[in-house]
Amino acid sequence: MEQRSFSEKNDMTAGVEWKKLLLFALPIMAGQFLQQLYNTVDGIIVGNFVSDAALGAVGACTSLAFLFLAFSIGFGNGCGIVIAQLYGAQRMEDLKCAVSTALLLLTGMGVLALLIGFFGTHWFVTGLMNVKGESLIRLSTAYFSIYSLGLVFQFAYNCVASILRAVGDSRATLYFLLVSAVLNLVLDVLFVAVFRWGVAGAAVATVISQFACVVVCFVYMFGKYPFFRFKKGEFRFDKAQCLLCLEMGVPMTLQHCIISFGNVLMQRLVNHFGETTMAAFTCGLRIENYCMVPALSLNSAMSMFTGQNIGARRLDRVERCWKGTIKLALGITFVIATVLFLGAYPLAGLFGVEGASLKQAVEYIRFISYMMLFFSVYQTTIGLIQGSGDALYAMSCSLVTLTSRVSLAYVLVFCFDFGYSVIWHTIPVGWLLGLVLSLIRYRAGIWKKKLIVGESPDE
Repeated sequence: MEQRSFSEKNDMTAGVEWKKLLLFALPIMAGQFLQQLYNTVDGIIVGNFVSDAALGAVGACTSLAFLFLAFSIGFGNGCGIVIAQLYGAQRMEDLKCAVSTALLLLTGMGVLALLIGFFGTHWFVTGLMNVKGESLIRLSTAYFSIYSLGLVFQFAYNCVASILRAVGDSRATLYFLLVSAVLNLVLDVLFVAVFRWGVAGAAVATVISQFACVVVCFVYMFGKYPFFRFKKGEFRFDKAQCLLCLEMGVPMTLQHCIISFGNVLMQRLVNHFGETTMAAFTCGLRIENYCMVPALSLNSAMSMFTGQNIGARRLDRVERCWKGTIKLALGITFVIATVLFLGAYPLAGLFGVEGASLKQAVEYIRFISYMMLFFSVYQTTIGLIQGSGDALYAMSCSLVTLTSRVSLAYVLVFCFDFGYSVIWHTIPVGWLLGLVLSLIRYRAGIWKKKLIVGESPDE
């Protein structure tokens, strides 16, 4: 009876497609807004209670942090697609084995990431990120060396979040992030504004919040769903399931790494223009990320919806859902873009930037706001392609998207002496190329032939 009620509540292979997806996507959307709030709080508090240099240091580390985050999200989503297709096919024993394998795999990766991040902090900051100036290097190193201690929690969280989304529970991540965001806000104010620990205080607050989030997500997962409770001998590492998770996870991780490494290269270019542009870019990027939330949430929902329906062989539902989701993505993104365009000055002012930094941040926000419409269609379509198991093509789209943007920006700055605005003016070029490539793949119908978990042995 428990399994049946769970299936009825989370099954996306029946019911009105766009409504199912929207109900699934809304908690993800709210959770991602909380995640952005979580990331933004550090910038607002550091910018207002420390200095512009400290804000620039946190911003420089943000791109570096996303590089590590790419691994946890990529492998987590790869495992999630395997689990979604198993769930859609109702192969519960195989699903349980995949879950235990995914948890062991991602936690091990998290420990490795912690060691690499902590001991390699100085090289990452000065070598990879090209941070200049004794003060900025000192602040960036202090922030990221502490931040890296929470990487194992980040990997564990993204694994559990992907597992629960794969079986149709998108509300869970909202609960987890609500706890984490509120705690991070309180601790940021306490450590930075009250105790005056500077950037180190912001990093400590983040690590503690991540730990609390992991504790809550495991309690929720094992407490709410009985069939996730492992009996003696059931929690094991399965080589075949691991290889399947890696088959999906490696391309998706590379896709996220391409995006993150592209951001690192763009951050290097930002650093080339000095502290004013560094502060402006940190501010603008944080606000841009809010506008991305609807598209990224619908991408995640479309991916899991496709996974379940591919597993159940309901291809007609996937096509109808894609058409409805495109309309949702455009409508929601247009409203948010309008708010960002009209409210650019007060929103940028939240970060405590002034003068030239404020002016540049507003330029960035206003230019990028309506460009997000292209991004929303691209993300919805690529979500379908990912959910079908066509991860290599999705990775290729990301490679083209970032390569075109970064290459064009560097050429314009160093060959034609263009100014700082190139940093955001080149962004839509990549999105348009990615959109074209994803639509071509969708129209070709290759996604209809994907079933990565194979047929059930009983069939």
